[in-house]
Amino acid sequence: MPKIISEQEKEHIKNAMYVKGIELIRKKGMKRVTVDDIAAAVQIAKGSFYAYYSSKEEFLYHTIKHNEQALLDRILELEASSYNFKDKIIHALHALYLASDSLALYVQTSDLEYLMRKLPDSIHSMEQEKSQNNFQRTMIALGIEDTQCDYSVIANLMDGLHFVASNPNSYSERGRAQALNILVEAIADYLSKFKQNPTENR
Repeated sequence: MPKIISEQEKEHIKNAMYVKGIELIRKKGMKRVTVDDIAAAVQIAKGSFYAYYSSKEEFLYHTIKHNEQALLDRILELEASSYNFKDKIIHALHALYLASDSLALYVQTSDLEYLMRKLPDSIHSMEQEKSQNNFQRTMIALGIEDTQCDYSVIANLMDGLHFVASNPNSYSERGRAQALNILVEAIADYLSKFKQNPTENR
């Protein structure tokens, strides 16, 4: 007779799958994570995995989205902090790209495109709208309205930061870390200009 698992135990296993999923993605890369990896990491039978998710792709999608929301919540909490505006931006960018549980540097646009091709079409439009809303919510929470500056400029700056942060090169790691700090400072300075001069033209 199969063991009956309580709702509390199911929730515990699902949370463990999320934590281990982050570790596996950071260690192996999204495309190389397997159902066997996930099941072994949380010590369940491979067949039991399908009691929680219908496919590996669904699991990866939910893990990435859960992580994205957790980081967004962390950034939104900064608005209530005592940091000045520039320091809030710097802390937000560090939380997004350098936190030990962040997947921002481990999931590329091509990875998400690959994942979207494996998931139902209904998720595609929802994903696009959600990503746009998250970006706007973050900007507004930090006090930057789209009437003050061009969000597309900020998005491009963030893409540049993401590219440097997620692409190791042949130069020294120390130099790369310093370059990231310079980019973070530059973005914070740029955004501070609009916070200090809310009526400034774009």
